Amino acid sequence: MRHEIFWRFVAMILFSFTLTGCIHYEHKSAEGKSNSEIATIQQFDKSLTIFKIDDDQTLYWLSRQSEYRLGAGRHKIQVRKFITAEQQTAPIEMTIDLVGGRTYGLYGISSLSWWRYEVRDMETGQPADVADPVANETPSTSVK
Repeated sequence: MRHEIFWRFVAMILFSFTLTGCIHYEHKSAEGKSNSEIATIQQFDKSLTIFKIDDDQTLYWLSRQSEYRLGAGRHKIQVRKFITAEQQTAPIEMTIDLVGGRTYGLYGISSLSWWRYEVRDMETGQPADVADPVANETPSTSVK
């Protein structure tokens, strides 16, 4: 009898999550902080989802988030593209630097054979990604 009640309760909770549709996700870096210390990423491409933030998995499998709240500063995110409801791509990782109190957009760019994403400040249009210093490093020339 008690097991039936427990499983009914679990089923109702899961059902209510499916009815809510898109929800927001709050990363642990944003917990207990004021709005001026939190950056928001709004998802504009509905085929994309942030899979991980700083190696912490989001609740992407439970419900599709439309907004992510993170503490200001540097974060490593992994984004996946859903091709169909059951098929998704491997995650692409990017390091981003977010300013508190700002809102960013998550935009997808794709063709038939490739895809990528951008996180841009919605007010200024500036990208939030941090350039990889190793990839941009100029080769040193030594004089002998």
